Amino acid sequence: MNEAKIELTDEQKLDWLQLIRSVQIGPKIFHMLINRYGGAGNAIAALPEFIAQTNNKKIKLADRDAVLYEWQNIHKFGAKVIALGEDDYPDALKYSANPPPLLTVKGDISQLHKPALSIVGTRNCSALGLKLTEKLAAGVAAEGFTIVSGFARGIDTKAHIAALHTGTIACLAGGVNIIYPPENDKLYENFLSHKGLFISEMPFNLTPKAVHFPRRNRIIAGIAHATLVIEAAIKSGSLITANMAADLGREILAVPGNPLDPRAAGPNSLLKNGAVLVRHKDDILDALAFVKDNQKMPYENIAEVEEIIVQDDLFSAPPMTPKRQELSTEPEDVIMQLLNTSPIELDYLLRESKLNTEKFHNALLNLELDEKIEQIYGQGVQLRS
Repeated sequence: MNEAKIELTDEQKLDWLQLIRSVQIGPKIFHMLINRYGGAGNAIAALPEFIAQTNNKKIKLADRDAVLYEWQNIHKFGAKVIALGEDDYPDALKYSANPPPLLTVKGDISQLHKPALSIVGTRNCSALGLKLTEKLAAGVAAEGFTIVSGFARGIDTKAHIAALHTGTIACLAGGVNIIYPPENDKLYENFLSHKGLFISEMPFNLTPKAVHFPRRNRIIAGIAHATLVIEAAIKSGSLITANMAADLGREILAVPGNPLDPRAAGPNSLLKNGAVLVRHKDDILDALAFVKDNQKMPYENIAEVEEIIVQDDLFSAPPMTPKRQELSTEPEDVIMQLLNTSPIELDYLLRESKLNTEKFHNALLNLELDEKIEQIYGQGVQLRS
């Protein structure tokens, strides 16, 4: 990829924004058009000709007024638009497959200039998974790395919280102003008051849908030097992200888990296929030693991937109201969700359960009487295997 730096004017960025917001023009077609016609403005002017040549009548140029309205809202919100090739565009993401032409960012932009580790995992994680995430994220962040994740509940949230004071990037599936999931509203505020950065390629004010998350996942994979998976099912977004990172020639790391725990199936599968086994932060730092030595990533190993991005009419898509995930609040159910077949300390389990002490211990007693859990002397409590 061309190493030349660019600096677009606002008018040029509006051209880029109008082109990438157009129906059926995803990143791959966008790059082809500006290379063919010598810029986004020329590509917009030549779009009728291109449609006639390709007979792709589904292509529809985004409305300029709608694009201008988005641009104005982005800046009123205090966010910034970064174009591919500009100084603030993440170097690693630039060398990914079909990189986003434009990124909207809000927060501490300096995080884009640090080496990065992506941490992903299940939303329905165990207390032990949360503890490992907190310890690993904080340890690696203290060594000068930005922690990247997807702002989802569970592993993502814990990774972000652990790195708030050192640096973290949240890759969003919707607009940078949309808090999703809604229960992370306080974390959103903490991002902006600490060393957090939100990043998205999606339109301002867009509420994410399921189809948008693969696009977010490819940014999580592409922006980092390595991806670490902590607790994930075989068929999960976390494994998709890891596979995307592998296609880019990035390091894949995984925390092993008990084979009896379904949440360990994803990391264990990655380890079987050659991922780096992670027991503590030093395993991660060893895998990322080339970054500290100022060595470049093996960009030549990027695999050619099929264009998986179907660009719908993002502006006219029907709105979707984000919903809080309904989980049982019964104390026994809360505790069972946090446990796996490895012991976790009672004080940590109490903290993550967010139950008061009386309800917590009553629930533990009920679960023990029902033979669903067992206490391991000196180690804590675990599911009965």
